[in-house]
Amino acid sequence: MKRKIILGRYMEGDSWIHRLDPRAKTAAMPLFMVAVFLVDGYAGVLALLLFTAVVIRATGIPYRYYFRAMKPLMFLLLFILAFHILYDAGGGKLLDVGAFKVYAGGLEKGIVSASRMALFIMLAAVMTFTTQPEQLAQGLGSLLRPLTYIGVPTDRLVLMLGIALRFIPTIFEEAERLWKAQQSRGLDLSSQPLKEKARLIIALLVPVTTGAFRRAIGLADSMEARGFRLGAPRSRYRVHVWKRADTLFIALFLLPVAAAALL
Repeated sequence: MKRKIILGRYMEGDSWIHRLDPRAKTAAMPLFMVAVFLVDGYAGVLALLLFTAVVIRATGIPYRYYFRAMKPLMFLLLFILAFHILYDAGGGKLLDVGAFKVYAGGLEKGIVSASRMALFIMLAAVMTFTTQPEQLAQGLGSLLRPLTYIGVPTDRLVLMLGIALRFIPTIFEEAERLWKAQQSRGLDLSSQPLKEKARLIIALLVPVTTGAFRRAIGLADSMEARGFRLGAPRSRYRVHVWKRADTLFIALFLLPVAAAALL
């Protein structure tokens, strides 16, 4: 947990959210997304932030780790905010300095849109911090199993999700390692203009992408050598049992949906 990039990592814990059935946490995600999309003002955003803070508190994981999980995506949040401020001229004018104008409607939409993205990130962090990747994939597979009757390849989708969840921290680690290697060779971005910083960061994507393909090929060869076959009957090390706490957790996420619809 001392690494800079921690989004997608599982963190050991013994909270009641850690012990929930992964199917309950997976089913709660769409409910939360509905609540987030229904929010269109400051009151709704504040209510969802308070609700999310309570859920994060229940995980027993300090808040600072959730803020660290958002740090790699902070540029995206700022971009969303700035886009609405610069290009939305709704509402009354708040600031007029030369060509730079800020309107109340644009500011509100920017804050609401950036807050929506931040809420998505925090809930995704709750799921990944409290659920091991293979359990999360297994829970999603159980929820999607009825789609097999209409020809949807759920086994393939679940396999792709499980591999992706395992690869996210690995790719971040490799990107961090390459970045530190560049810094040890004298790279200093503090004195570089913005355009040069962007060019250097984009150049970093080439070795990261190459490494990801190399790992994917190695994983495919390893699975083939072990006789892995989609759709083959297999047993589970952990058998999920739905409990009353799981039902209560789903009911808990109906509250923000109702609140967002009323506010």
